[in-house]
Amino acid sequence: MLQLLNPLWLWTIAGIIVPIVIHLWHIKTGKTLKIGSIALLGESARQSSRSFRITDLILLLLRCLMLIILALLLTAPFWQKQAKLTKAKGWVLLEKQPVKEVYARFKPQIDSLIKAGYEIHEFDASFKAIKPEEILKDSTKSQSRSYWSLLKLLEQQLPQKTPVYLFTSNQLRYFKDNRPELALDLHWKTHTPADSVSTWIQGAYLTPTDSIQLIVGNSKASGTSFSKINLQSTDRGNPLFNVSVEEGKPVAALKNSPQPPVPVDTSTLKITIYQNQFPADAAYLEAALQAVKKFSGRKIKLISATNFNQIPAKQNWIFWLSNQNFPQKNQKLVAGGNLFEYETGKQQAINSWINSSESFGRSASEPINLYQHFLADKRSIADENSETVWKDGFGGPVLSLQQNGNTNIYRFYSRFNPSWNDLPWSSDFPKMILNLIYESFPPVDFSNNDRRIMGEDQKQISTAISSDPSYKNSKQMDMIDLKHACWIALFLVFLLERILSQTKKEENYG
Repeated sequence: MLQLLNPLWLWTIAGIIVPIVIHLWHIKTGKTLKIGSIALLGESARQSSRSFRITDLILLLLRCLMLIILALLLTAPFWQKQAKLTKAKGWVLLEKQPVKEVYARFKPQIDSLIKAGYEIHEFDASFKAIKPEEILKDSTKSQSRSYWSLLKLLEQQLPQKTPVYLFTSNQLRYFKDNRPELALDLHWKTHTPADSVSTWIQGAYLTPTDSIQLIVGNSKASGTSFSKINLQSTDRGNPLFNVSVEEGKPVAALKNSPQPPVPVDTSTLKITIYQNQFPADAAYLEAALQAVKKFSGRKIKLISATNFNQIPAKQNWIFWLSNQNFPQKNQKLVAGGNLFEYETGKQQAINSWINSSESFGRSASEPINLYQHFLADKRSIADENSETVWKDGFGGPVLSLQQNGNTNIYRFYSRFNPSWNDLPWSSDFPKMILNLIYESFPPVDFSNNDRRIMGEDQKQISTAISSDPSYKNSKQMDMIDLKHACWIALFLVFLLERILSQTKKEENYG
């Protein structure tokens, strides 16, 4: 049965009207009459004869067929047919990496299932059947697809009501996306891999004292944590870490670890506070930034400016505490960086609180009260490029983020002032500013080092088999992509059309 993934493209078949009109619009070629003299002939208007009839019918059909095949290609066609039923009693799915560890852990169960007539398949997108003697030969790397997405794919390909025994690890990094509801007779067995503890260097940077600060990650079954380790220049014989120079730049590495050396960030974070009209607000913000500088240990150059000309070029952050908008012509001062602006507009009193993207362990008894704010512009709320970073208790934006080229523009709908909110008195204020600054750095993926495990109760999924008769009688279907066949057909029709068209030209002018 022919199936189309994008049937909307079928409307392009209407394009066959064009070659039909061209072929219908037939203009007869005038005949030449030989006469002895034109002296007695008077002037007359030129006339041409037209008739609406199809010429070159085969050529017309070929051109129409080309357009139909092209439209069919756009619809992504495939042929669905009933799959050949196997005699297997059920399926045994084995995770490809590490297959040896999976098989060793569940060997008695797997062997008994094989003897009972179950068929072994790889647990990846192909679900390829493998022979028992090939189980331990697989040395491929771990698959990156989520278990959930693979199970949804399995549901589409597996013969209905076939028992499935799945053997995988229980590490959380493979349980991505949302947990699905499945119509599978699934028996899922998991185990904790041998490498259940991982240590790695998440980042490294130079401190104001020229020591190297390492952010070291440690992940195990119960959770993932990060710690800071300070390496002095004199720590040449550190038993855990090695610092060297590669291509003129310092790098840090964990000894006896497969992790490649991590570059040490030697840059200085440049931050400017422009306090033209809000010196009290600037004082609160500067105190929070000083706390961030002390806690992080990073090289941070903090400048407080009362005049626009005092702002240096190429700043990583500019906190623009002013009722006037930041001059567009001076965007180069923060190009590629972050601009934090005070929003202006209609001021309104409000009895609410501030929620940031990170709760920082706050309980419901420790809210950050919000007393006044500016109403967000409706166009800003509807802007798809705008993201709400901090919200009020009603879900409205308190701090929004918008991309302008390679610059991040933050708009704050309140003020750093006790008469507006409790941010200046909150211990979470420096943490919220720290979170903003760290989110501006490129994210570092540590999923390959994540060793947290999924609890048995968390991976339970709905596997109820429907009692609908149509479900019971449904059969496994194979899907054959027709894309390549369509391309071949299109090429052959085009080739035939060109040959026929050239032949017609030679007949008319030869």
